[in-house]
Amino acid sequence: MKLSVDLEELRSDSQQPMAPKTGPFPQSAFLTAWHAELGEGAQVLVASWESGQLAMMKRGDGLVELLGEPDLSDYHSPLGELTAADFAMLADDLSDQRRILFDSLPAEVSRPIATGLADAGLAPATSQHQSALVLQLPASVDDFYQGLGKKDRHELRRKRRRYEDSIGKVVLRTHEGADEGFDEFVRLHRLATGAKGQFMTGARERFFRRLAAQPGWRTDLLETPAGTSACLFGYADGRDYYLYNSGFDPALAAGSPGLVVLMAMIEHAIEMGYEAFDFLKGDEDYKLRLGAVRRPLFVIEAELPSP
Repeated sequence: MKLSVDLEELRSDSQQPMAPKTGPFPQSAFLTAWHAELGEGAQVLVASWESGQLAMMKRGDGLVELLGEPDLSDYHSPLGELTAADFAMLADDLSDQRRILFDSLPAEVSRPIATGLADAGLAPATSQHQSALVLQLPASVDDFYQGLGKKDRHELRRKRRRYEDSIGKVVLRTHEGADEGFDEFVRLHRLATGAKGQFMTGARERFFRRLAAQPGWRTDLLETPAGTSACLFGYADGRDYYLYNSGFDPALAAGSPGLVVLMAMIEHAIEMGYEAFDFLKGDEDYKLRLGAVRRPLFVIEAELPSP
């Protein structure tokens, strides 16, 4: 095993994440964008084995974390096909550090990591700290609506009719790249009240703009004759869609544009033949009512022995 402080060592173009269906988050393009704009003070640490890699960071005080941050990295996963023995080796090579804290791990990778750390003589504590909400998509839009409860199905149709009556026809338009569509996403996001309205700082906008310029990322706008009523910013890999963020015009809130654009995007994903619509982190009730199920995410903490 080799440890490097160079993020360019991460070869995600030739390796798949160990945990399936984790979207762009373990990939070097996403992690490089995060580190460039939001990773001040984070020292990159890439562990490489013949069979895979793991991107980590050190922030001081001997704490080793996975590269990224929980609020922006919805999934963490090693790349390749690593085993518990590999993670035991990693624990030995981190013996000059004080503590390990690995978050946002699907079960497929949390188990071998925890086993490996235990085999190295540590006492890892594993706990569920969040969930991603994932909607498995049916073969047709009709099947999707028929799978909903009668009350929810009626409510969705009622709100769509109200949108069409008060705002206009449902028109979803996709933008790829950091173009005027992305600018609309930023504008609408900043119209939000409370903490969401304060989220899009200059540094975060630059981070999102870097993502928008990468393949797979897309901005979907719900357009009206007068402008944009709502938008989604997400990632599609040809198999699944990952909803990363969203915004809507609060002046049009009575027409439920945020819900309407979400339903339009789910319909589009079904028509494209996607397998899943991943809402990512967040346990909001509306996701469950639409048929999404929880995918548990785990955090592993372990104290390293004093050198």
